[in-house]
This record gives sequence, structure tokens and C-alpha cells, in this order.
Amino acid sequence: MPDILSLGSLYADICVTYATLSISFFILSRSEPFNFKGSHWKRVAFGLVAGITALYLRGNQLVLTDNLSFSFEMLPMILVTFFGGWLSGLCSFVVAFFFSGMFTLNNLFIAIILGTLFLFRVWTRRKHRELYITIVLVGICRLALVSSIHGIQVPWTELMFYQAIAACCMILCYHALNYKEIYMNKVFVTRVKAATDELTQINNRASLDYWLAQRQIQREACGLILLDIDNFKRVNDTLGHQVGDRVLIEVGRLLRHLTRNEDFAGRYGGEEFLVMTSTCDPATLLSIAERIRKEVEDCVISLEDGRELRVTVSLGVSLYLPGMIIRKSLKLADLSLYEAKRKGKNCVVGSSILTLAELGYKRHTHKM
Repeated sequence: MPDILSLGSLYADICVTYATLSISFFILSRSEPFNFKGSHWKRVAFGLVAGITALYLRGNQLVLTDNLSFSFEMLPMILVTFFGGWLSGLCSFVVAFFFSGMFTLNNLFIAIILGTLFLFRVWTRRKHRELYITIVLVGICRLALVSSIHGIQVPWTELMFYQAIAACCMILCYHALNYKEIYMNKVFVTRVKAATDELTQINNRASLDYWLAQRQIQREACGLILLDIDNFKRVNDTLGHQVGDRVLIEVGRLLRHLTRNEDFAGRYGGEEFLVMTSTCDPATLLSIAERIRKEVEDCVISLEDGRELRVTVSLGVSLYLPGMIIRKSLKLADLSLYEAKRKGKNCVVGSSILTLAELGYKRHTHKM
């Protein structure tokens, strides 16, 4: 019996196939769930890992002729096509193609199988049925290929045993990756729900507190913009809480649209929102605050009864500087917000701490 059919070799190939794909799938899902719609670089990386794995598996072959041999090398290519789409499957094949003799009968056979999967776009409607159809297709094509080559001694018993083990390995790895994908999706859904305000769908108070705590731990300066919806109690009392909720949702939507990727915005409590910026430049902070004020002022909120409503916000701008207590920074932003309310609302007031912004620059330069 060929060495590939020994229990030790089969077990090693199964472990290598599952371990490499499972670990790479987990790593690529650290920041967001990995799937065929994800970042291009992640799908390429998944394909490259599968291609390298295929090359390793090719070293343990069931040799039938000088030009034809079977191994587990096709398994990782098929699996990454199911989970990473055509880009992952193509990258895995390109790696295996260029490092395994290029235009060989084996590579032609693999290209036909992958091409069929690409044609039917199995990753878009991935179901167990597609997997089992693929397994049957691979088995039939392999047996047909072997039968079409005359003059070779075919070890049919060993070949059928190999086919059965390969099918079991693919099923095992597929379902393991499928359960991992389901689990990772649930983790991220739970994480998003835990960090998101249910009404406004922006970050909640817990997320804001965590972000601020990280700035204090890392001793990184940041800008703080605290804003409050003017006359919000009057809106609730005269138009009802449903309209009040509509106002909160609209302000949250504007903040999601106006904040940059490196900034962080969330609902601080009630009708108050907090925007935290990576910049501590006073002119930039005041400009961001003024843009928020103007966008809210110009926003027209359509109510269910056809009426239109406009609201305004007052904003207080402050800083967190390394060495400060977070509560003190927030207190300064709150005092600035109170001053904006006292001045007649719908305006921006900067804290006196903005004059110390250079301390934040010096700290950043020192870290660089």
C-alpha cells in the first residue's frame, strides 16, 4: 500500500489542511468577520495560505503515472473558494500552478474543477448541497480521468479508499470552517450591540468611556466636543417622545456622517453627544464643532404627519492632555457647553485649556 494511504500520512494531511485554513480564517476575522465580500487583501492572503498548503500536501502523493498523481492539494483550494470566493480560489491555484510544474495533467484537472465552481459562483449561495455536489463531481472526474488513460495499472481499491478519505476530510474541514464563521459572526454582532446605542445606532456611553480610558492609559492627547440639543425638553413636551426620538436619531446620523475615520462619536447621555478627535489643534477642533453646528441647524427633520422640524445644538470644546484626569477634561467641556447655552444657544465655545494644546503636540512628537 502506498505511503499516502497509511493512517499516519492521512492523519497528518487532514490536520495540516484543517489547521492552516482554520488558523488563517481566525486571524483574518480579528477585526471583522471574514467572507467573500471582505477586503481584497484578506481574500488574497487566504488564497496564498491555501496555495502554500496545497504545495505541502502535494509532497504526499498517490502516484498513478509520471504525469498523474492524486493528493490532498485540491482540498484547500476548493475550501477557500467556498469561503473566500473566486479571488481566494484563484490565488491558491496560481501559487500551486507556478510551483508544481505548471502545465501538467494534475493542474489541468484542478483548473477544470475550480473553473466549474467559479462558473456557478458557489460562494454566493453556499449550502451543504453545493459541497456534496462538488465532492461527487471531483470523484467522478477523477475516476473518469484514470479510466481514460490506457495501459496503466490502477490500484482501484487504494484509489477508492483515498477518494473516501479525501471526501471525509473536505466535509470535516468545511463544516468546521462553517461553524467558525457562524461563531465569529455572532461574536461581532454581540460586540456591535454591546457598543452601540440602541436608538441612535452610534457608540454608546460604555464605548465612549472605553475610548477615553485608552487615551489615558496610552497618554495620548485628543480633542473633546460635547454637544447638547437645544430646547430638547420642549420638543418632548410639545410634540411627544416619538418626535424626540426622531430628533436624536437624526443628530446621531449626522454625527456618523461628519466624523472622520480616526475620530469617535457617541451618545453621552440623554440629548448629549460626545465627539472625540485624534487631533488636538484648537483651530481644527473649533472648525469641526462649527461644521457640526451648521449641519444640524440646516437639517430639516420630516415628521410622520408631514410637518418639518429644525433643531439646533450648543457645543463645548475641550482637550484631554497627557497627565490630566479624564473627568477633568470632560468637566471643562461641560463648562464650555454651559457657557454656550448661557450665550443664547446654537453656538460653539472653546475651553481655556485649548491654549495649552502645544503640550499635546510635544507629547506626540516625543513618542514619534
